[in-house]
Amino acid sequence: MIEALLSNPSLATEYSDEQWDQAIRLGRSANLLARLCQLLADKDLLKEVPQKAYHHLVSASLQAQKQRTQVQWEVKLLAKELHNIGVQPILLKGGAYIYANKPAGQGRTLTDIDVLVRKEELLKVERQLKTVGWYSEKSDDYDQHYYREWTHEIPPLIHYKRQTVLDIHHNIFPVLRFRVDIERLIDQVCFDADGVGTLHLYDMIIHSATHLFFEGEFENGLRDLSDMDLLFRELHPDDWQKLKHRAQELQLARPLFYALRYCRHCLSSPIPDDIWAASDTGAPNALQLRVADILFTRVLIPHHSLVKKPGHRLAKYMLYWRGHLLKMPLTVLGPHLLRKLMRSISVGRD
Repeated sequence: MIEALLSNPSLATEYSDEQWDQAIRLGRSANLLARLCQLLADKDLLKEVPQKAYHHLVSASLQAQKQRTQVQWEVKLLAKELHNIGVQPILLKGGAYIYANKPAGQGRTLTDIDVLVRKEELLKVERQLKTVGWYSEKSDDYDQHYYREWTHEIPPLIHYKRQTVLDIHHNIFPVLRFRVDIERLIDQVCFDADGVGTLHLYDMIIHSATHLFFEGEFENGLRDLSDMDLLFRELHPDDWQKLKHRAQELQLARPLFYALRYCRHCLSSPIPDDIWAASDTGAPNALQLRVADILFTRVLIPHHSLVKKPGHRLAKYMLYWRGHLLKMPLTVLGPHLLRKLMRSISVGRD
C-alpha cells in the first residue's frame, strides 16, 4: 500500500479512510511518512488527504525539515574543523542526499551522519574531532580492534553536547573479503565552496545498493530502496549504460542488479528494458535468483504486522548471516561470534 503511494502519489485521491489509516501505520513503520508528504505536496495532492492522515504527514514532515536544518549546520561545522587539518569530508547516504539537495533528501531522516575520508587521514581526523567535543562509547579493546581492523569505519563518534552521531568511513564496504578501490570514487567527487564533497550520482546509487544488499540490515530496507528509486529517476537516457559500466568497473554489478530488480518490482522505477534485459547485468544464476526473490521480497517491505509475509523472520535471519559471511571470512567470523556469545552470557549473569 505505501509502496503504491510512493510510486504513484495520485492514488491519494482514491484511498478510503481505512486505507489511509493503514498507509500511515506502514509509512511510520518504514520511516517514510515525511517522504510521502513531500511527494504528495510536489503533486499538490495534500488537500486530497483526510484530515487525520494529513496531520500525521505534516507532523512527520516538520520533524524531517528540522533535522534537515540540523544536518546542514552540523556538516558545515565538521568541514570547518577538518579544514584546519587539511581534510575535506565526503558525505555518504542520507547526509549526502540532504546536503546536496537531492530529491532523495526530501523528507529523508537519519540517525547518524556518514563521512568518507582516506584511510591515511583517519588518525588525524579522529584526533582533531576529539579536541572539539566528539567521543566514542566503544572503549573496549576488542570493539576498537573489530572496527579498525575488520570493518570500513572507526567506532562511531558522538558529540558530547549536541549528541550528533558521526560515522567516519575509509571505504564503502568492510575490507576483509574484498576491497573497493576508494580512489576511483574519490576521483569523481564534487566538492563545494565549503570543502564538502558528495559522490557522483552513479557512485551514490552503487554505494546505496551495496550497503542495502550486501550488509544484511533491512530495518530501513524499503526507505533505502525508495532512496535508490529517486536517484534512478535523476538519470538521463544516456546515463544508464554509464551506470552499469561504472558498477562493473568497481566490481559491484551484483548489488546494482538487485537494486534495479527490486526498485522495479516494489516501486515501479522507470528502468529501461534494454538495461534490464542485458546479459551483463551482474545477475546471479536462476536458482540463486529464485532464493533471492523469496528472501528480499519478505524484508523490503514495512516491518509491520499488517503486511508481514510468512517467513519474514526467517528471511531476515538468513540475510543477516549472509551479510556477515559477505563481510568476514569464516576464520574471523567464527571466533568473533564466539566472543560475542560469551560476552552476552557474561552480561546475562551480571
